[in-house]
This record gives sequence, structure tokens and C-alpha cells, in this order.
Amino acid sequence: MRLHRGEQPAQHDQSQAGPEGAHGAEFGNVQLKAGEELVIVVQWGFRKPFLEFFRKITRDDGCSCGRALKSEHTVMVPDIETDEAFAPYRDAMRAAGVRGCMTTPLLTSRKFFLGNVSTHFANVHRPTTIEVNTIKSYSVAAANHLLDLLGNESLKAKAISMSQRLYQEAGAAWIY
Repeated sequence: MRLHRGEQPAQHDQSQAGPEGAHGAEFGNVQLKAGEELVIVVQWGFRKPFLEFFRKITRDDGCSCGRALKSEHTVMVPDIETDEAFAPYRDAMRAAGVRGCMTTPLLTSRKFFLGNVSTHFANVHRPTTIEVNTIKSYSVAAANHLLDLLGNESLKAKAISMSQRLYQEAGAAWIY
């Protein structure tokens, strides 16, 4: 699906193959950079407690999205129970039904960092090389397209606006 300037994405349709469908993830989110933080702007499968817990992420956070923000590289956590840096986030992840995750930066082809795509799995999961390469390719294409859609608009302003809309429009935003 191609969005045009000013259009908003429709509610997520689980039958459509998106990043989560690429490798069987049950949950996921997209975060955009808002200054020095990441904010969730799109999500699928999560309930409010998870979204509130991970509402804003910084490069100092040890969760996969914080590490991907800091390194600008894909971060895989096949099992949150064995990843020491993930210890402070385990309760929130367990409550959401997540056991493994992978976060891939939204980097343009010119290496401009826009945010992250995170996919979450109900079971321990180590993505295959093909899965990792596929999501990386999708992420570059999405980042290039997003940058084009932004035009002269500030990424920070757009990220904050989209995140606020996600958290305010509970009826449309909480995608189960």
C-alpha cells in the first residue's frame, strides 16, 4: 500500500504481509525519532500497559529499541529471559506475552536514522539470515519513502503528532 502526503495508514490488517508477517511476529511497532527519543507511532497486537511502558525510549535504554537507536544496527533478542540488558523490561514484555524481539532501524539509503521497526514474538525466536535481510531491505525502502513523504516537515513534529494521535484515539489506535 502506498500512502500519499497527508494520508494516514488504515487500521492494521493482519491478513496483509507487513514486517510482522515477514517472519511470523505476533506483535510489533514502529517508532520515530522525536529529538533524542523514540516514540511509538504505529503498533499492532499490544495493549495499553505495554504501550505506556515503552512510550518513550532513549539511547540509554537497554531494550532492543534503545540499543538500535544507539547503534543504528539491528538488535536481536531471541529470548528476553537470557538477555541481561533486557532485565528491567522483562515484566512488561512477559505481561504482553512477548518472549523474543528484533528491532531494525529505519535508515535511509543515505544512512539517515528516522526510527525503528520492532517485531515481537510470543516464543523464543532467532530470525534466519533471510528474515533479517528481508526486514532490513523493507526498512530502507520504508525509510526512504517516509523521508520523501515528510518533505519539509520536521521528523520530530510528525513523530510527536503521530504518537499523540495513537495514544489519544484509543478506539482506532489499539489494534488487537
